[in-house]
Amino acid sequence: METGNIPVLKIDEETIPRAYEQAIKEVWEKGAGLRTEYDRPEDPPSRDATVVIVVRNPFGQPRFHRSFADGLGGLAEYVMEVVHGAHDYWVKPMEEILKAQDSQDTRWTYTYHGRIFEYPIEGQVIDQINYMIEKLAQTGYSRRAQAVTWHTKLDPPTDDPPCLQRLWARLGEDGEGGFVFNLNTHWRSRDLFKAWFENVIAITTLMRSIAEALAERTQKRVRLGRYVDISDSLHIYGSYFREIEGDAKRGIKSFFEKLEGRSFEDRTWTSDFVKPFFIDDGVGKGLRPMLARENDMPENVRKAVAEELRRMETEDYVV
Repeated sequence: METGNIPVLKIDEETIPRAYEQAIKEVWEKGAGLRTEYDRPEDPPSRDATVVIVVRNPFGQPRFHRSFADGLGGLAEYVMEVVHGAHDYWVKPMEEILKAQDSQDTRWTYTYHGRIFEYPIEGQVIDQINYMIEKLAQTGYSRRAQAVTWHTKLDPPTDDPPCLQRLWARLGEDGEGGFVFNLNTHWRSRDLFKAWFENVIAITTLMRSIAEALAERTQKRVRLGRYVDISDSLHIYGSYFREIEGDAKRGIKSFFEKLEGRSFEDRTWTSDFVKPFFIDDGVGKGLRPMLARENDMPENVRKAVAEELRRMETEDYVV
């Protein structure tokens, strides 16, 4: 590789856990050494690459990898945040975001759900997902069904602008009178080791929700197709290297030794195993504790999360 060039990598796997493991291996072995704006003085440069990841079967089993930053109940709450806007009410009003940064104000400046379902512009909010559904229901092969997150006025001054930039969707005919729903997402920056997996679980759940809405709107079968994940910067932070490399002197195995020492089944979980923990993980997280704990959640959002909980508890629902 020519000095200064950032590598471009492609991963193509059947399931999310397979793609996650392969992406870590590829970025670790082939990524460029680059500094980040979050580094501490003692941190080595991150491993970084532009990466295209194809997941051919987003709900293929096992769907969950055991190596991710949060617990299963916390992941369930994050999915509700992205799909239903469970934490949109944590976002600062626009006028507060535009003021000088207040280090004491820990409220958020955006959520992905807020940007794609209620994009703020000129005193209005635009539901881009509804546009996507209506556009594809009318013309499934349209190339215009997309939603963006970046706000040119709000995001450049902030210290933590959105990583997700764009969703782009298209329908293909399945040859049997129905459709296949394909989704691409584009990210400017991505923490591979501790964010990618959770992002993808949430986004593919949203993908299924959009496909279900399209099926209802068109009155035709719409099955999920491939999910494509494009990151301008997919990186492993230098501060994580100790976790990746392990410590032989202390008997701590590297990430890759742990993979090699266990079967794929022992490194992953199926949706059936995970679902009870999405409902209630026993340590205060999950949909049931979330509804009991967050009294300020808007009523329409509460109803959407409660409906997800009902489906998990009473239906053959795949998380």
